[in-house]
Amino acid sequence: MIRRQRRGQGYLEFVLILPGLLLLTFLIWEFAYFWWARQVTATATFEAARQVAVGRSTEYGYATYQDVLRTGLGRMAAETDAGAQFRLVVQPAYRAVWAQSNVPYHWPTGLGALMGGSMNLTLPASAFFRLEQFNPGPPDRFE
Repeated sequence: MIRRQRRGQGYLEFVLILPGLLLLTFLIWEFAYFWWARQVTATATFEAARQVAVGRSTEYGYATYQDVLRTGLGRMAAETDAGAQFRLVVQPAYRAVWAQSNVPYHWPTGLGALMGGSMNLTLPASAFFRLEQFNPGPPDRFE
């Protein structure tokens, strides 16, 4: 008789635990995707500033920034183009290059609505490099 009263207990426990496990799994997925987008934004800003620091033009730096964003973010990059802010400043007096970007982040799945999909999140990134100067010739001509 005791066995008959416990029939279906495993099924009930599974049904009670499953929504929590699914929610936890999707939250981990969303956080990983957010972190990936943040790393791509930082890499794009870093690469754009580095290209200008080694002597490329600022137009090339802007193109590098866009290429890295589009390659790393895929579909989400098209959504971020409208609201993305990127600034690349060359300061010859200080022999420096400074880059700053703010990219809007949109939750990629429907679960984002539960996590605050209507919130305006941005992915900030910045980079600073000294301008490099290459002087060919004997060592006495170097700085």
